[in-house]
Amino acid sequence: MVSLSLVEEQLQKIGCNFRFWGRPEVKELAKLLMPGETIKQCVNGRYEGGFAMLCVTDHRLLLLDRKPMFFSLEDLRFDMISEIDYSTRLLEGVIHIITPNRKLTFISWSQNRLRELLNYTQHRVMEIRQHYLLQQFQPQQQQPQLDPQAAVGLMGGLAVQGNGGYGYSGQPVLPMNPYSHVPLLSRRRRYPKFY
Repeated sequence: MVSLSLVEEQLQKIGCNFRFWGRPEVKELAKLLMPGETIKQCVNGRYEGGFAMLCVTDHRLLLLDRKPMFFSLEDLRFDMISEIDYSTRLLEGVIHIITPNRKLTFISWSQNRLRELLNYTQHRVMEIRQHYLLQQFQPQQQQPQLDPQAAVGLMGGLAVQGNGGYGYSGQPVLPMNPYSHVPLLSRRRRYPKFY
């Protein structure tokens, strides 16, 4: 939990000024942020439940919906995101955030902020996946050579799990993150202009 003044200062730094619309969500955001977590982009819009705020920090993506006697929160970690779709129309932008078990559709009339949120999210997802892949294959680079059966065991994680976490040659196999092995697909669709 951080102070409301710190949240407002971070929002002003990125150019977001929510004085009336989204004010309850800003107050809830102060309760949800961890110390040291920084807001990178924030946008108001609507989703299947009504009006909400989509906020991306350096750790996660948050969807906040605060109404009288009702509060809804979606907390999406970057390593859970498998696909991001973005499209624009005449007055609004649409972003589809797809995880292995859910699809979130968010519509906003602020297309520029939504695109900045999309770009930052894409960069963070790719950074985390590259970091995880480098970390996963770092111990393998220290070994001078692997026999072919061990290499097959390292590539097929499910086939090796029955062997107690060891490959065919007795070498330990690193645990796999199921979310990082789903390819990140990103589509930007533009509708044709009618003259």
